[in-house]
Amino acid sequence: MSNYYALPFFEMQKVIYQKLTACEDLTSITRKDEDDLGVYDAVDENTSYPYVTISEPYSSPFDTKTSNIETITFTVHTWWKDNDDYSGKRKTYEMLSVCQQALMARNYSIQGARVLSVTRRESRVIDDNSPSVKHGILTIQYKVQNI
Repeated sequence: MSNYYALPFFEMQKVIYQKLTACEDLTSITRKDEDDLGVYDAVDENTSYPYVTISEPYSSPFDTKTSNIETITFTVHTWWKDNDDYSGKRKTYEMLSVCQQALMARNYSIQGARVLSVTRRESRVIDDNSPSVKHGILTIQYKVQNI
């Protein structure tokens, strides 16, 4: 097997985005209007809360003698702004939960690769730099076989 093949980062990010934007429980929280579902690859300082971002992936090879397998990790961030610490955390917990439900489903279809497994690595909620902003972090790991 060749040690060099195209990593499916972009394809994985596309399907993660599709799963999150198709999740009505999530978009009912984050939707700004019909065209803005509140799920982004990147945001600027003018992006209104709440929203979800998909961060950069990282990977580790898990190759065998007969196949190229990659462990790819994506982190999904949820953002909520609320002056009430209790309700802000509660909504951030809710956003993390629905993101997890959407992403843990095994029905991934990506071009040139097959998703062998999906594992939740970690989730947490932290206070952001601004005291009223709650930041949820969900790390999902995919074992992907190049086909």
